[in-house]
Formats: sequence, C-alpha cells, structure tokens
Amino acid sequence: MLSPVRSRILVVFAGGLALFAIMTRMEAQAPAAAAAGRGAAGRGGGRLGRFKVYTPEAVSRGLAAYNSSCGYCHGERGKGGKAGPDLIASVTTLHDEDGVEIAKFVRGEQHAKAGKVDATDAQIADIASYLHSRVIYASGRGDIRMAEVLVGNAKAGEQYFNGAGGCNKCHSPAGDLKGVAGKYDVATLQERLVMPRAGRGGFGRGATAPNPTAPFATVTLASGEAIKGAPLRVTDFDVTLRLADGSTKTWARNRGIPKVEITDPLQSHIDIMTRLADSDMHNLTAYLAGLK
Repeated sequence: MLSPVRSRILVVFAGGLALFAIMTRMEAQAPAAAAAGRGAAGRGGGRLGRFKVYTPEAVSRGLAAYNSSCGYCHGERGKGGKAGPDLIASVTTLHDEDGVEIAKFVRGEQHAKAGKVDATDAQIADIASYLHSRVIYASGRGDIRMAEVLVGNAKAGEQYFNGAGGCNKCHSPAGDLKGVAGKYDVATLQERLVMPRAGRGGFGRGATAPNPTAPFATVTLASGEAIKGAPLRVTDFDVTLRLADGSTKTWARNRGIPKVEITDPLQSHIDIMTRLADSDMHNLTAYLAGLK
C-alpha cells in the first residue's frame, strides 16, 4: 500500500500529464481553427498558387445556392446550359474574388436583360466560392481536367488574333509567342489573356531591371527634358517618379506644369477586355495552346 506522501506525488504527476496533454491538443487545434475562421462567414481557406481556396462549408452552401439561382440557365456544374454560357472560365469569374465582381455583373443591366437573380450578398459570395472551386478543379489543381479549360476553336482563335482582336499588331507566333504553349499550362495561358500583368514586376525595390510592360510616366520639364519612371504620386500639385535605378524624384506642379503623361504598354489588353467575349477567350486560348 502506498504512503500518503507518495500518493499525493503520483496525483500531482498524473494531473501534470493531463494538463500537458490538454495544452498540446489545444495548440494543435489552434491553427486549424484559425484557418477555418478566416474570411467572411468562414469562406476563406487560404490560397493554392494563384487561386484562392474557400472552405468546404462555403462551397457546400454555394452549391445549394447555385442550383437554386443559377443552375437552370448555366448548367449543373456551371459549364453552360441551354440558356446561359459557361461560368467556370468566364471573364467575370476569373476576375472575381469573394463574389464582388460576380455580384456587380448579375445585378447589372446586361444580366438583367437575361434574368434577375434574387440573392443576397452572402448568397452570391457562397455561389462564388462554389464557382471558384470548380475553376481550381477544371484547371488541374484538383483532379487533372485541362479539357474543361481547352474548349475553344483554335482556327477561330487564329482569325480573332489576326483580325478583330488586333493581337498581331504587337505579337507574333514566330516571334515573342514562339513556343509559348511549352512555357505555360493551359490555365496560365488563359489567365494571361485576361490578367496580363499577373506575376509581373515593375520599377519596385529589388527589381533587377525595369519591366518593359509596366506602366510608366513621362515628366516633361520647361527646358524640354523628358524624364521617365514609375508613377508613385501624380496630383495637380506634385509628381513623384521612381526611376530605373530605384531612386525617386519629385517635382512641384503649377497649372499642369511640368506636363505628365502616363503610358501603359498593356493598354490594348485592357481595352480588349471591354469587348472580349467568353468564346473569343476560349478560342484564343486554344490557338495559343497550339503554338509549341
């Protein structure tokens, strides 16, 4: 039989082990709980490469909301139906995060002509969670299903490239686009069409060389000297540029002097987004995917 002193020692020791086990369990659960709680209503679940990943709960709610509000026109999985186009690779979906752009579009004049969506902001955010989960799946971040991205007509894409799109004014399949399909997967090719500046740098700190596609400003002094750099601040009263060597320079302005002109080398990409239909995007993707 144990002595009273030894019994108390064992009780204290056992209690310490129990407390240690509880603390260890709480520390292990904390990161998971924090991850599950990120985002509005627990929608955010981190990122997977360039894609935002939403929690299973948000995707599940989004599936139910999609089926009741969107599925009739856009198909069972958002891949298009008899009355509505493919949503998985649409420009609106690719530009969206957390349902913001989708909400703007479905409540806009263009969508109102086709049909009214009676859904709250929270429901649209959940629908967006579901659609983005399908984007990840279709682009190969879930199961490999590149066929769901590569649905365009390459010949039609070539015609658009050389015709209405005007892409051949800056790009050439025998020049800067030679072998482009070997450099990027299909999902990245399509993303570059709608977000050409994704992953690109500029004149920022640590840049090894100025990016020729980054926006730049030209300040023309009274002497006629023209100075180019990345526009950090442009107002009616002053202008600040970051120069190619990383240094900054500021000038006071009075009644538009010195003159400041901002140029975006990718302006044609921005302009084309106002008229680029989903079918054009798919066709261009198919055409680029063949430039190996």
